[in-house]
Amino acid sequence: MSKTIDFIKQVFRGKSVGRILFNWQVEKHCQNLTGACLDLAAGQEPSYRQYWSLAQNAKLVSSDYDQSKNPDLKIDLNEPLSFGNNSADNVFLFNAIYIVKEPETLIKEIQRILKVSGRFFMASPFIFNEAREPDDFRRLTSQGIEELLKKGGFTRFEIIPYGERFSAAVHLLHSFFIFDFIRLIIFAKALFLDKLIPQKIKRLHPCPVGYFVVARK
Repeated sequence: MSKTIDFIKQVFRGKSVGRILFNWQVEKHCQNLTGACLDLAAGQEPSYRQYWSLAQNAKLVSSDYDQSKNPDLKIDLNEPLSFGNNSADNVFLFNAIYIVKEPETLIKEIQRILKVSGRFFMASPFIFNEAREPDDFRRLTSQGIEELLKKGGFTRFEIIPYGERFSAAVHLLHSFFIFDFIRLIIFAKALFLDKLIPQKIKRLHPCPVGYFVVARK
């Protein structure tokens, strides 16, 4: 499916521009994943699962604190993870780091349960409304994420911004765009205007919708 067609479909499914950009990061970085895969704070049938690719031998375990979302496991991210050392090939933590009281402790736990060369995928919103699920404690800059990963024991990682000023502004106003065709026009214009922002500004003064992280143990 072309990106243009997928973009239109996601808009008409009611996805925000931030969610669309995040889903595309999943599509780019989460392909042909094998082994034991743990999806933390997964919610119920998240849209990003349409964009990743798990091999036939992969075993996916979903978790959430809210049992009404029918997770495989109920996991409180503020408690130690109930998995042995070196037991997971891939761990996902999408749009949930802000709800954790002690994120450094959680990152250390994720690093602990990952196998050698296992991968950790994380998305962290930057320009985002408060979302108490049930709590909301922080928004992390790229430097904040880097410091968090290093303290958690990761040395090999990439921090990728997605979106910029125009898509970030549109993302905050998402609930005011009632009609799908209006969202389609506004989202497309925002993504186009993001591309016109000088690279120097993006590098020195970034303002993305969020950051996507790929880390390896």
